[in-house]
Amino acid sequence: MKTAAQIGGVVMAGMLMAGAAAAAPPPGFEATAQTSRFKFFTRGHDSAVDAQKVEKFMVSLEHTLGQQYSGQAQYYRYDRPEDIAAATGSYVSGVTFAGTREIHTTQAFHAHEIVHLVAAQMGNPGVFFQEGLAVALGNEAKWQGKDVDALARKVAKSTTISSFVARFDSVDADTAYSVAGSFVKSLIKTYGIAKVATFFRACGPKATNPSVAFASTFGQSLDEAGAAWSATL
Repeated sequence: MKTAAQIGGVVMAGMLMAGAAAAAPPPGFEATAQTSRFKFFTRGHDSAVDAQKVEKFMVSLEHTLGQQYSGQAQYYRYDRPEDIAAATGSYVSGVTFAGTREIHTTQAFHAHEIVHLVAAQMGNPGVFFQEGLAVALGNEAKWQGKDVDALARKVAKSTTISSFVARFDSVDADTAYSVAGSFVKSLIKTYGIAKVATFFRACGPKATNPSVAFASTFGQSLDEAGAAWSATL
């Protein structure tokens, strides 16, 4: 069973980065394409990228979140998760290093990781919300091809959302990402994406506590919002 911590996601600025996830490209990579927001690197015969699709999604995401992405990101396309592990220390299909503006992925177009790039520049409310937003927007509120609400229903009835947020990294990945995606999807549906973006920004460098920022933004506690979400499933 893989936990949420083993699936990958986003590593925020200032956090420890492993292996070659620094400024220099991993061995064997060559720059193969470039757009205004990305520089693409590939190696091997099966590691092509869809540069225009990546760029188009980024532009659309900037508009959706009201957040202009700052800088040019590096997009590394690998053949296998084993190759990502060798370069970054994480055995995943995709991981984003927000501090150095890098995506390491096995996919030619990885919307989930692109969401992480933009959201990280808004603020850091914690991994539950980071992954929830990436699933809601990048995976179109699906996990492993299944609707996140259906996957989250059983868990929502058996725990408080604050408790789940606290143990997110230790929960099996299918459950963790489904619950996070479903909850953030509910916030978007109820309050609008602009309000969710405001919450992320309220969790910037000077923020004291994401729970305080949540209550201030949405006018209710995390568990009150969780109860309302659970009642809709």
